[in-house]
Amino acid sequence: MNPSRIEKAIDEIYEYVESCKPAKLYPNKVTVAKDELYDLLDALRMCAPEEIKRYQKIINNQDEILASAKAQAEQIRNEARQETAQLLNESDLVQSAYAQAEQIIAQAQSQAEQILNQAVQESDQVRTSALYYTSDLLTQAGRNIETSLKEMESKSTMLISALKRDIEVIKANRNELKAQIEGKSVEPEQSQEEGEDSAQ
Repeated sequence: MNPSRIEKAIDEIYEYVESCKPAKLYPNKVTVAKDELYDLLDALRMCAPEEIKRYQKIINNQDEILASAKAQAEQIRNEARQETAQLLNESDLVQSAYAQAEQIIAQAQSQAEQILNQAVQESDQVRTSALYYTSDLLTQAGRNIETSLKEMESKSTMLISALKRDIEVIKANRNELKAQIEGKSVEPEQSQEEGEDSAQ
């Protein structure tokens, strides 16, 4: 999946709105079929990239990542304890065995902490990347929708201006016809009056 599918989905919504009939009293508004518009919006929602779903799954499973790291750390500690016990049982040099045991436990503890810290950092990095990616995607989608809305508003404004000009032309033509009609109705009366004056 890629942004081109999102752009296509937005174009389909734009084309659908363009094809809808304008409202009788409000030329810049249209009547849409709710089910068809919902279907188009659902199609837009389905265009979300698989990466977002994968990152969301990782974010949701963050506790599992940390739990796995803790389990691994605990396993290292247990192995260190077992190794320490074995050294104490097998070695006659108890003090040396204790020192070696402490060193092994310290190393195990350090390794466990590193694993936990790395797991937390990786989880945070993945979450941050997913949030940035989602934000960029939504920003692009918002820009595309905003551009489409501006184009629709521009076309609506042009249509209203054209209709207003047509109305003015019609009014002018009606006034001209009215003037001609009133002029014709006056002329016969003037001719009759002139005939009466001649007869006198």
